[in-house]
Amino acid sequence: MRLLRNLTCSAVLLALFTAPVSAAVKPSGTPVTIGAILSITGPYAPLGEPERNAIQIAVADVNASGGINGRPLQVTILDDESKADVAQQLATQLIGQKVSAIVGGSISPTSEAIARAVNDAKILQVYLTPTLSVWQAKDGIRKYTFEATPHNELEVTKLFTFMKNTLHTKKLAVLHDDQLYGTQGTQVAEAESKAQNVPIVDEEAYAVTATDVTPQLQKVKAAGADTILIYTAAPSAGILVRQVHQLAVGTHLIGTTGIVSDNFLKVTGKDGDGVYADMDLDRTYPNAIQKKLLAAYRSAYNAGANNFASFAWDAVHLVAYALRTAKSTDGDKLVSAFESMKPYTGTTGTYKFTSTDHNGFNAQDIRIVIDHNGVWETLPKQ
Repeated sequence: MRLLRNLTCSAVLLALFTAPVSAAVKPSGTPVTIGAILSITGPYAPLGEPERNAIQIAVADVNASGGINGRPLQVTILDDESKADVAQQLATQLIGQKVSAIVGGSISPTSEAIARAVNDAKILQVYLTPTLSVWQAKDGIRKYTFEATPHNELEVTKLFTFMKNTLHTKKLAVLHDDQLYGTQGTQVAEAESKAQNVPIVDEEAYAVTATDVTPQLQKVKAAGADTILIYTAAPSAGILVRQVHQLAVGTHLIGTTGIVSDNFLKVTGKDGDGVYADMDLDRTYPNAIQKKLLAAYRSAYNAGANNFASFAWDAVHLVAYALRTAKSTDGDKLVSAFESMKPYTGTTGTYKFTSTDHNGFNAQDIRIVIDHNGVWETLPKQ
């Protein structure tokens, strides 16, 4: 449990933005403080690190535009070490510090743990993982919890449509880790395989920390699969892809958005060439909003922003929108601002929150990308 940063209107970060700031009144007075709980260390650090980076530049962007009705936005960023129990403790800590909202977690178990705490305390949460059940719980909609990413069902629909129509998949194998994202996502994939008549001939689970998935891949090869769907958000995806080539399994490889990171590209090297995945941030043909994030991220960190950075950038701007609109930090008023807002275009897609839909995306917000010479390139609209 490490406090990483209290970020206000930093002169260094403000200098990153090329848009003129003279038109905006420099925020002053008591800061409006939000919290962020991210997996900056542990198995899911490849998600939490770009999320932390994006949150920092997003806060600077908000403050460069006048802050929250003239007051500066400040964020306290905490590391949950990729552990759900730590995330819950940190949420309780932030609630005790009277933060106005919490962004996070980075993965499904930590997001779920935070959701329980914030809904008891009536604090707004915007989380960064596609697991629908975090806000659409078995006992009903969690009022204070909203999702910044297209949910699993939309993602899987997009992937299966691409596999069926473009890859002409006849026999699919699903390899997934043993964490909530992988196991729940695989259940969604099973339902979609029946709906689109793309049969799953083999399904293999592996430990999220695995460094060898040879036994699983041998079963996939024996099943005669022509396509492998990788369902994980952990670094193990890169190891899996390399072993597919070592064993000459000879299939199309496609992953969920969880594999789309620079870490994957580094681990797989040439073996990753030709791997497909789904992605929301269009780095190949970016629109104006996406260009702003990409330019700011490159300037600040000398790296390319990815999907995880996109989710976090949007989450901060969504929270800022709610705070400005509600003119209050009261949780119920912030929820009302979300549920009544007009479609809001972010870097990930267009958010259309309602009282019954705390996600608000559709499959058209999702793009298919390919690893081409160590770069995630967007394919023409599918």
